[in-house]
Amino acid sequence: MVSTSQRGGKTVRFSAIRLLLVFVATNTIMILMLVPSMTSQHPWLAWFLPGQFQEGGNYSGYWVFFALVLLVDAITVIVVALSVLLPALWEAMQGDVETLERRLTEASGIAADARKSLIAQARAGLKQARYQMFVGRSILLVGAVFLVFAFTSVTASFSRALPEGHMFIAECLDLEAGCPGPRAAVNKAVKVGDIQKFAVDQIAAASLLGAPEVYRWHFGAYASNPGNGLFSHFVFGFRIAFALILLLVIFSFRLPGLSEEEEAPAAEVPAAA
Repeated sequence: MVSTSQRGGKTVRFSAIRLLLVFVATNTIMILMLVPSMTSQHPWLAWFLPGQFQEGGNYSGYWVFFALVLLVDAITVIVVALSVLLPALWEAMQGDVETLERRLTEASGIAADARKSLIAQARAGLKQARYQMFVGRSILLVGAVFLVFAFTSVTASFSRALPEGHMFIAECLDLEAGCPGPRAAVNKAVKVGDIQKFAVDQIAAASLLGAPEVYRWHFGAYASNPGNGLFSHFVFGFRIAFALILLLVIFSFRLPGLSEEEEAPAAEVPAAA
């Protein structure tokens, strides 16, 4: 006899092991890339990343690398979460127990025991799918937190590695004060607190379908500079990823579950032959 909770426990353990293995593999590769650069008089990372790279580690270029590692970890968590959540969502959408029960009841030539067994298996499958949805949704929320921290870290580290660059534009939030319109801001003039507020603005824009920009609801005074194409693409990608995560989480909560009466018979289901 295999219970739904036992199958759900196996799903959790498998997801945790898979996430751990991917994390270990990803960060091992990153460390193997980092160590030769930090111990060399001519760090090879300087060929690919902006900032200062001297022998050692406390330089702006290495902070860019660490921020990118955090971003890769966040993407890894999200990918693992989707691999758990999406199949469960599909199974839950297909698992209409009430319709199956009605059709089996109306059908002739099906023995009562067989009908009860099929319905019990369908209920157990839906219960397992919803438990797997809970696991995938939890991992996805952790990935969303990782993604926010990674976005903020990458933005801050690149702005420090490129102090003379123009990743942001300073906006005039008080239109009645007669201040000038949006203008490019030098990266070194943007404080860490401003970058944190900029990240909150992007989260709000992704969550509220761009309404803060339409109605000029802003936490900070900076926006991404359209003239900086690479950074603008990065901001746009973050918005899309965060919005999709939010939609998936909301959708997973909206799927109907089993009632208490339906939960009871699904405690144990005969194992498939």
